[in-house]
Amino acid sequence: MASFLSNLLKLTSGTVIAQVVAIVLIPVVTRIYSPEFFGVNQLFLSMALVITVVSSLSYHFAIMVTEKDDDSVNVLALCVACILGVAVLTGVVFAWFGDWFADILNTPAIADYLILLPFFVTFSSLYIVLSEWFSRKVRYGAIARGIVMNSVSTRVFQIGAGLIHASPLGLILGSVIGAALANLPMLRRLKEDAPLLKSVTPGRMKDLAFRYSRFSFFASLGSLANSASWELPAFMLAYFFNPVIVGFYALTIMAVRLPMMVVGTSVTQVFFQKASEERIQTGAVKNVVREVHTRLISVGIFPFIIFAILAEDLFTFVFGADWLTAGTYAMILTPWLFAVFAVSPISSLFGVLDRQRAFFLFEITTLCAWLLLFSVGGILGDPVAVLTFFSAGGVLLWGGRAST
Repeated sequence: MASFLSNLLKLTSGTVIAQVVAIVLIPVVTRIYSPEFFGVNQLFLSMALVITVVSSLSYHFAIMVTEKDDDSVNVLALCVACILGVAVLTGVVFAWFGDWFADILNTPAIADYLILLPFFVTFSSLYIVLSEWFSRKVRYGAIARGIVMNSVSTRVFQIGAGLIHASPLGLILGSVIGAALANLPMLRRLKEDAPLLKSVTPGRMKDLAFRYSRFSFFASLGSLANSASWELPAFMLAYFFNPVIVGFYALTIMAVRLPMMVVGTSVTQVFFQKASEERIQTGAVKNVVREVHTRLISVGIFPFIIFAILAEDLFTFVFGADWLTAGTYAMILTPWLFAVFAVSPISSLFGVLDRQRAFFLFEITTLCAWLLLFSVGGILGDPVAVLTFFSAGGVLLWGGRAST
C-alpha cells in the first residue's frame, strides 16, 4: 500500500496544481463568455468525448494487462493506428452531416466548429493511450505534467481569445490546444522506450488485435454506452430547451465534476495498476478495493455536504450573478456526483477481472434509464425537474454498481 500511496501522490500533486489554476481562472472565463457560448462549447466537447472513448477501439485497456512489454508496445501502436482512422472518419462524417447534427441539437452555431472535432479526438485519445503506457511503466510524473499542461494552457488560451473577441471559438480552440499540449511531456519521455518501439511490426499488431478482439468489442460497447450516458444531459437539455440551459449545466460540470473526476482518474490509474498486480500475485483484489473505497467515502462525504448547502451562494459569488442557475443545478446534482466520486475509480475492476460483458450491460441499463428520465422531464418543460430525476436516478444506479 505504500507504493500505491506514493504513486497516487505523484498523480494527485499534478492534478491539484492543475485544478488550483483552473479554479482560479474559471471565474475569469465566466465573466468573459456568456452561458450560451458555454452551451455551444459543451455540446462540442460532448460530441468529441463520445467519439474519443471508442477511437482506440478500447485496445488501450490491453496495454496494462499484457504480460510482455514487447506485446504491450505493439498494442500501443495498434491504438495509434485506430485513433488516426477514427479521426479521419469523424472529419468526413461531420463535413457531410454537420448541419443536420446542429439542427437536431437546436444549436445552429455549433456547425461552424465541428471541423475541429478530428483534432480534439486525436489529441485526447493519444493522451489516454500514452497514459496507459506510462502507468504500466510506473512513470506517473509525466502523466501529472500532462494534466497540468492541459489545464493551464486551455484556460490561458480561452481567456486570451475571449479578451480579443468572445465567441464559442475561443472556448473550443482552447480545449483543442490544451489537449495537444498535454501529450508533450509523455512524448518526450517516450524516447526512453526507443528499443521497445523497434519491436513494433504490422504482423504482431494484427495478431494482438485478433487476440484481444473480444476484449475490444465488449469494452468499446461499454465505454461508448458509458460516455453517451455522461454526455446525454447536454444533448437532451439542448434538444428540449436551448444552449443557455446547456451552458448553466456545463459550468456545473466544469466547476464540480471535472476537478473531482481528474482526481478520480488519478486514483483509477494507480488503482488499476495495483489491482492488476494483486490479482496476478494473489488471485484476488478485495483488500485494495476495500482500502480505496473506504478512503474515498471518508474523504469526500463532508465536503460534498457542505457544498450542497452553499452551492448557490458560492456560484453567485465566484462566477457572477448571471450564474445563479448553475449553482442551483450544482446543488441538485451533488448527491449523484458524490456517488460517482466514491464508486467510479473502482469501476476499473471490470477490466481487471475481464468482465467486459457485465460492464457493457450495466452501461446500457444506465443509458436507457437516462433516456427515460430526461424524456419524462423534458416533456414537463422544467430543467430543474429533469436534473432532479437525473440526480436521484444516478444515486441509485451508481450505488448498484458499487454492490457488483
